[in-house]
Amino acid sequence: MANDKPADLTDEQWNKYLEHKASWEKMLKERYENELKSNPPEPPWLKFPDYHPTDMFWRMGKGEDYLVDYFGLYFKYAPKTDLKAYKQKYPEHKDWLGTYENFAN
Repeated sequence: MANDKPADLTDEQWNKYLEHKASWEKMLKERYENELKSNPPEPPWLKFPDYHPTDMFWRMGKGEDYLVDYFGLYFKYAPKTDLKAYKQKYPEHKDWLGTYENFAN
């Protein structure tokens, strides 16, 4: 289970990990609340239209950062009603079919 302490960690190490994890989650939630909630990110095919979804651009650097730090974060915290409106406003590009489903999980 995700909250079970690994056998090779001390209680102190585990507690530091849990504190860090909670702090990180708080920072992500604040980014959503302070930035993305009122200004949702563009879908990747509009933000970076010159890159195909299989391009290495999305696996490292600026593309990966955008998917994780903005697009994915929005999908993690936005309420279902907001996501429904987002998907209606930005239908998936034919090359990107399945992207919304992947980020919803």
